[in-house]
Amino acid sequence: MVHHPVRSSRIASIAYDERSATLEIRFVDRRTLQYQRVPARIYNDFLQVVSKGRFYDGVVKGKFTEVKV
Repeated sequence: MVHHPVRSSRIASIAYDERSATLEIRFVDRRTLQYQRVPARIYNDFLQVVSKGRFYDGVVKGKFTEVKV
């Protein structure tokens, strides 16, 4: 997956694999989490929103299966 750097105090970069619908988030503290069965529109919205942390907390975290990488 190709990671796209983002402006956030918590999130360093995000990536998405369309074939598996997997969203990968790399945090500033170097943790990397993957989320399964994430619609592409969620990823596209994530890239566009101003507050990445708020979007993560409200739309991604706890809503999809989480896997630590």
